[in-house]
Amino acid sequence: MIAKMQSIDGYEYFIHKNITLANNYKIGGLNILECKGLPPKLADIYQDSNGEFYLKPYVECHVENQPTIEERKINNFNRIWFPCNKCKSQIHIYTFILPLREPLKFDTGLNTSLNQKSHDKILYCRWSQDEKETLKKLILQFGYGRWNKLQQIRFQAKPKTELKSFSNALIRSIADQLPIQELGQELNNLIDENQDDAYIEPNQKDWELQNLKQKLVSIGKRIIMLSKIRQFIKKFKEDQFKKLGTNDKSQLNWDYLLGFIPSSSFYSQRPSIWWTRKHDSDLVRGVYKYGYTNHTKIRQAEDLCFKDLDYCINQIFIGENNYQEFPFHETLNKRVKKLVSIINKFDGNYDFDNLAQSDDEEQKLWSLQDKQSLFQLLCDFGVPIGIDGRQNWQDLKDKLMNKIGKFDRNLNQLEKMVQTIRTRCEQILMRNKDKKFLDSESSDLDSKQYDKDDQEIPIVQDQDEFIITLADAQKFSKQTNLLHFIRKTILPQAQQLFQTHQSAIQKQVEIDVPGYDIIQHDIFVLQHLNQYGYSGLNNIKLNNIDQFITQDEFISRIEKLCSFFKKIRDQSNTKRKSEYTIKDEIVKKPKTNYNLSELILPSQINASLKLIQLGKIIPTIYYHSEHNLFPVGYKSIRTYSSMFTKGKRCQYSCEIIEGADGRPIFKVTSEEDIDNPIIKNSCTGCWVYICNRVNDLQDHKKQKVTISGTDRFGLLEPNVQKYLEELPGAELCQKYKFKYRQMEI
Repeated sequence: MIAKMQSIDGYEYFIHKNITLANNYKIGGLNILECKGLPPKLADIYQDSNGEFYLKPYVECHVENQPTIEERKINNFNRIWFPCNKCKSQIHIYTFILPLREPLKFDTGLNTSLNQKSHDKILYCRWSQDEKETLKKLILQFGYGRWNKLQQIRFQAKPKTELKSFSNALIRSIADQLPIQELGQELNNLIDENQDDAYIEPNQKDWELQNLKQKLVSIGKRIIMLSKIRQFIKKFKEDQFKKLGTNDKSQLNWDYLLGFIPSSSFYSQRPSIWWTRKHDSDLVRGVYKYGYTNHTKIRQAEDLCFKDLDYCINQIFIGENNYQEFPFHETLNKRVKKLVSIINKFDGNYDFDNLAQSDDEEQKLWSLQDKQSLFQLLCDFGVPIGIDGRQNWQDLKDKLMNKIGKFDRNLNQLEKMVQTIRTRCEQILMRNKDKKFLDSESSDLDSKQYDKDDQEIPIVQDQDEFIITLADAQKFSKQTNLLHFIRKTILPQAQQLFQTHQSAIQKQVEIDVPGYDIIQHDIFVLQHLNQYGYSGLNNIKLNNIDQFITQDEFISRIEKLCSFFKKIRDQSNTKRKSEYTIKDEIVKKPKTNYNLSELILPSQINASLKLIQLGKIIPTIYYHSEHNLFPVGYKSIRTYSSMFTKGKRCQYSCEIIEGADGRPIFKVTSEEDIDNPIIKNSCTGCWVYICNRVNDLQDHKKQKVTISGTDRFGLLEPNVQKYLEELPGAELCQKYKFKYRQMEI
């Protein structure tokens, strides 16, 4: 649309395109009335090459109460009246409205007839503002098209057709406000709409998007990402059901979900050192089932692998000594985005049966001796951390070459083998619990099946048998996790940590060694462990210490220090704000009854606004708009900067008065100048005057002052709007779209 005409009864006539004439301007006929008292064609509206709009009437009309029969320029919000002796004078009144900005020029992919469908006002009035807000949040959590999920969680009483219609309005409202044309087009392409579907007009205020302008791009990208996850899961289910010959969801083998992706694609930017392919698969599946950012629910879900993490780690660390924490929300959100980008590279060609067989060939490059040497090195030294805070695979490779001599694998292959070993250790720990733990890397190395009492799980590669026992798995997990915690948490700020908590360490982490200095000697021991590994603790000589300290005593001291600093870390992490999520079961808020008889005036709405009087509704066209009611007698007091003294604040009395010409008058009076009230024909006019005066007092002046007068009057405050909608006569305001009051149709 390039413009629209809005009639007195609330109907809107969109001007989508113009016809180019030979005299170098564009013109479109306006044939929107059916009245025997007027000719069939009332006027032409055209746009010249400079983008200005002109009205060419064929009958006498009034533009802003000025009669005319001549061609004239029209501006945004000009009121046009066509007098008629057979109808009431107010019937043929229209408002010319331009978009808030240049419209996006892209094809929505919909049938033209769908674009021209009329706004369903009856359906629109059935939905409250709270319901629309909840729908918006659920779509941001689960994506577009999840009608069954929306009904299951919140909208059991709403048919899918209604959910679709309002979701379409939300998608269009977001797309209309996006500054990126391609993103808006991709969003509109998500819309699934049939000829018989009800049409709800897009409006950013219905969805409170005006407060989210800085986030609209990320919101649009999130909706598109969730849509891609939905399509991906749908294809996976279709593939599985076809092979199984049944639609029984309990028989789906989710191990195959990401099996077609090579392991090398997963290893970068992993959320944690214990993270494997299985965790990626269940993360995507969890987002689809429990919603984006709902990671607490995903971690606790019985059907996902994350629930076993606490047991797996607590097999090594008892109680509070669990050094490997679950990743934060923002880390997991980044991982989801990365996984979706990897999936997109396959362009819909998913070979769910492949399980990345190409990885098998790479594993054959590893001999039994190489695998055993790598395992021993990891237990002793772990994976080093570089100065950038990332795992230093080159350093690990150099140490392995010093240990075994020739080593011709690249860093990618080294990282994959480390992940394979880590996964096998987790499997052994879980088997010890007598639980089946799915093999997330079954394509990398073939494993045999053993009874639950077995203490060994051999990993077979050709004729080699690389065996990891339960004791090996516990040692590997304990020592590599502890080394990672020291390198990531303690050493980067060791001096500050020890100095800050020195007295607490002396009390809680005692050591009975004469001359032992907590800051000097503890930091030295941790740095020595970081540089030389556990084997380097055999022959440590501490300055000014004559007593011999064994390796086991050093390890015990290190574990106590890690336990102490883990408490410090956990206390710090509890202060981090978790992302807002909607749980699967949303507790419906009890609807507040805004009973006018119980309202006590004056009422303090917020720190800067006090409501004095609500006034009375006059249901004529000039005393309401689509989004606001202007009751006569309304009065509020706004606290704002003074127009006379820089840095001072004062009170402004805001009033709506009935005008002699049938239009409202807006009056604002400063307590500093009560004899000179500001009187304008709009509330914005009053407050623009005030803000310009305030701006003139400032040292650094704004070149242009913009402000919402309805906001300063308090007319946009939800608690005020809820009471105004309950006023007698509000239901007669034809153009107004109710946000909180349920209207009976």
